[in-house]
Amino acid sequence: MRRDAVIALEGANNCRDIGGYPAAGGRHVRMGALFRSDRLSTLTLDDLDELGSRGIRTVVDFRAGPEIERDRSRLWPGVTSHISLPVGDTVDGDISMVDQIFEGRLRSVSESDMAGLYLQMIGSYGERFAQLVAIAADVDHLPMLFHCTAGKDRSGIASALLLEALGVARETVLDDYCLTNELRSHQRMAELAPEFAKINIDINEVRAILSAPRGVMATVLAEIDDRFGRLSNGTEATGVEGYLLAHGLDPAALEMLRANLLI
Repeated sequence: MRRDAVIALEGANNCRDIGGYPAAGGRHVRMGALFRSDRLSTLTLDDLDELGSRGIRTVVDFRAGPEIERDRSRLWPGVTSHISLPVGDTVDGDISMVDQIFEGRLRSVSESDMAGLYLQMIGSYGERFAQLVAIAADVDHLPMLFHCTAGKDRSGIASALLLEALGVARETVLDDYCLTNELRSHQRMAELAPEFAKINIDINEVRAILSAPRGVMATVLAEIDDRFGRLSNGTEATGVEGYLLAHGLDPAALEMLRANLLI
């Protein structure tokens, strides 16, 4: 595990720096500039001090209205921009998949189901993800932290897009996605297993919604490669680069992202 990148907090389990990874051309992603996290609503005073000490001044929230109402973020004094980029992550309106399991409406969730959900998000919210990359490219917004509720799905997609745009190798991008399992998923599944057992749900049948299976993100990135791996002028590009440009990212912002975040 990248212990040097993990930020140990009492009120959030999945907060980390996504810098430090090797990128193309012998460079590395700058540390201390981009952070990802789960919900910020249960941060303690010590947590706020810790995040404030990192100089994080921009917070991007992928959660939608009902999630925000349930869990109001706690922010530290140094935050100068709190940006809402809502990305829906449910299959049935505002009812989460975990809630649907407890209600008996879902009894199994496969990796294929999760890949389909991610592709649905990729297809429906491309402009939002492109906006995130544009924000990250603006040095005036750095350091920045982006988050959702679990820091797993929407934040996992966002992290993958940013790292691929910065030229980080695919397997390393997948490693970053899977780190959620060690930081959050194993604990979450241990907590929920007894509750699911009471309603006769085998937690292994819904493991894909509670964890970060490598195959899910691998499938999604491969699909992006297939759809967007060639730019409109006929030149080759990484799928993610083509995806972001197709959803409104200015090519100059992509260059600025690399200029500001690669060392």
